Amino acid sequence: MTAAKINHDPWPPPPELKVDGVVLVEMEPGHVDRIVEIENESFPIPWEPEAFEHDIEGNELAHYWILEKDGEIIGYAGIWLIDTLAHLTTICIEQNHRGLGLGRWLLLEVMRLGADLGAKRFTLEVRESNDNAIKLYESVGYRVAGRREKYYKEINEDALVMWTGSEPYRD
Repeated sequence: MTAAKINHDPWPPPPELKVDGVVLVEMEPGHVDRIVEIENESFPIPWEPEAFEHDIEGNELAHYWILEKDGEIIGYAGIWLIDTLAHLTTICIEQNHRGLGLGRWLLLEVMRLGADLGAKRFTLEVRESNDNAIKLYESVGYRVAGRREKYYKEINEDALVMWTGSEPYRD
């Protein structure tokens, strides 16, 4: 962001990165094997490779990025952009690189990229027991708007539905 641009976004700008050699690039099919390794280490219900492959090769709503440090994939995130609504589908930092502010930076950078693509609000689901993720999301403006019971069927856990910006439309 240039100094002349006024930030009208409802979320803060990405913080200054304090980790050298980190770049954000678009996810490609060749990245999926490493992404799935990180998934399997990080989540009780990891995505299958086909889910990533479908989104990056055949889903026109999907936008995914990887975080690289010195050429090694250390994180990733993705959104589905539906008109002006972005659904954060996934975000993760590899275990050995957590605690360095990379997750917050990646989240805010993906939100900025989504806004550049036309997003005005973001939504996501998060396991209700994932306190660290909930705190991260709240720190950048997400608020709990609802609950999806047994959303994570394999582990019998509810999801909290979180939004940024103004309250979502209700019938």
